[in-house]
Amino acid sequence: MNATLIATIGTRDLMFQTRSGNWYNIGDDQMRGDIIGEQAEVLADLGQDLLTYRALTQFLVKHLDEYRSRICPVITGQLLRDRAQEIDRVYLIGTNQPETVPERDKDTLYGCQIFQDWFAHQYPHIQVSIVPLGQDGTNPSDFDAMFRWWQRTWPTLVDENGTDPIWLCIKGGVGQTSEAGRISGLSRYGDRIQFFEFKQRRDKNIQGIPSDYTGPFSGTSYLWDRARQQALKLWDRYDYAGIYDILKPYFQQDTKGFSALPTQVKAGIAWNQGQFDTFLKLAKGSLPATQQQGTKYWWVAYEQTQLAVVRLQQQNTTEAMLASFRAIEGLLWLWAQETFPHDVIIQPDQYPLLKQSITQRYPQLNSLFDPNSKFPDTVALQSKALRSLLEAAIPVTATSPDFKEFWDTARTKRNTYSHRLGGLTQQEVFNAWGVDMKQQAQWEQRLLNCLNMITDQSFKTLEKASLFCTIHQQVKTAISHYSPPTPTSTSPSQ
Repeated sequence: MNATLIATIGTRDLMFQTRSGNWYNIGDDQMRGDIIGEQAEVLADLGQDLLTYRALTQFLVKHLDEYRSRICPVITGQLLRDRAQEIDRVYLIGTNQPETVPERDKDTLYGCQIFQDWFAHQYPHIQVSIVPLGQDGTNPSDFDAMFRWWQRTWPTLVDENGTDPIWLCIKGGVGQTSEAGRISGLSRYGDRIQFFEFKQRRDKNIQGIPSDYTGPFSGTSYLWDRARQQALKLWDRYDYAGIYDILKPYFQQDTKGFSALPTQVKAGIAWNQGQFDTFLKLAKGSLPATQQQGTKYWWVAYEQTQLAVVRLQQQNTTEAMLASFRAIEGLLWLWAQETFPHDVIIQPDQYPLLKQSITQRYPQLNSLFDPNSKFPDTVALQSKALRSLLEAAIPVTATSPDFKEFWDTARTKRNTYSHRLGGLTQQEVFNAWGVDMKQQAQWEQRLLNCLNMITDQSFKTLEKASLFCTIHQQVKTAISHYSPPTPTSTSPSQ
């Protein structure tokens, strides 16, 4: 592995050992009660006065031969000691702003040069380059400006077509610079980006021991909130393929934390494609015992009908129309096969055939059979034959206003729409089912009534009947409640 390490250098990245033997942070100028800041200790030891951080580091660069052995990196030092053999290239990002900028006194360009010299003596096999920031007036505290800067800079640092990992150590400098680097890097390089985090230990640092670090770990953790929001928006649109694409890096990163979610999302993809048997195989482990009706022949019809409702919500009106009609017509064929197994002949890719033997149970169906036809003992189970069989076996359907719309209007409109170029309006879908415009609940109830009459079930809503709706809610809950794992700490060597 040849990792590229990219580090933003801040004012507190370097330690200096005074003649007392203690190590102090070169850029820590904060007073702590009556205790003077660590930078003041460094200045006193050097015999310098009233120097800015920029001036102090510039002084040290000019006198590196004298002070080199008394300078070390405090934040990334332990990481470099542990992982130097895995690093091929290092880019140090330091600020170098125009004289008109007040923050110029905190610039880290010379700090980067000290780092570069340290690398040259400690790890000469690593190529180290300095990337100056701010010379053109770019404000490191302006997130939008920094995002554009990173977008311009990334191609000069790392090949987009490579495969080696990219290690980011971007705690130094201002937060806007770091956050823009995280987001732009992940957008460009994806899972190649890996992060390290650091925790300051003053009690150890004063002894010359660098800070603890954690990592490397996937940078996708930083973007989880954004990924969650995107996934939930896709969930609202029932876009399960999109959900899987968004969450795939997290599934790979945390196989235990997500538990059943990857399988549930795959089940949603299959459901969206109308592959209901595959959906059931994937979803069954997540369904409560009360919903294990997958062995019932009619369960698929409720899923198909719910799919029609989803397609309408997605503004896919043509598919909503076809799926709604297909659900009931397909259920009628399954019902006939299950109810009259000795009187129905299954034909692959053709209409089922109803045998004349059915007239022994329902003599009124005898008129369906033409003694002068080529096949006088059978009739295709469609249109009139299918309706007659249904009304003979389930008389309530003969007077049902819901089935009247199915036979007299929806069937005709379905045939017309199937041969027409262009799409459908929502009003046309509702009109085909004899429902007023903007009455989606009435449309759904009409579909549900037809299904319940065939199956002799008493579902109050399609959501209660659909197995998918249970999985759908479980997916939302899992995405909403998930938190990426916190990386464990790596302590520095003593």
